[in-house]
Amino acid sequence: MERINVKIITKTPPHGRCKMFTSIVWLLIHYYKNTTINIIPEIYKNSDDPDAPNFIVNGKIVEPSNTIYVSGEDIINAMNEAGAEPYEEVKPDAAKFDEIIEKCLS
Repeated sequence: MERINVKIITKTPPHGRCKMFTSIVWLLIHYYKNTTINIIPEIYKNSDDPDAPNFIVNGKIVEPSNTIYVSGEDIINAMNEAGAEPYEEVKPDAAKFDEIIEKCLS
């Protein structure tokens, strides 16, 4: 099983999109079994890393598909494209990601 690397670059303390990205970590852990997650404060990012806030899957920045914010569907699509494997009997739910996203951005 190939390991999927998720990197979250965040400002400290996190708020707005940074808070949103760090808040969805528990869903990623719940849904995907082959995922490594790194949360990196912006002051410790590598020189080749993008500025905060950013959600990166296997080196590719997850971009919003139709809004200014990444949606649950964008996250699930990025994870699927990278080859993330859900646990048996678990189906990633975009609505659950969207609930957290809405809460963090309101």
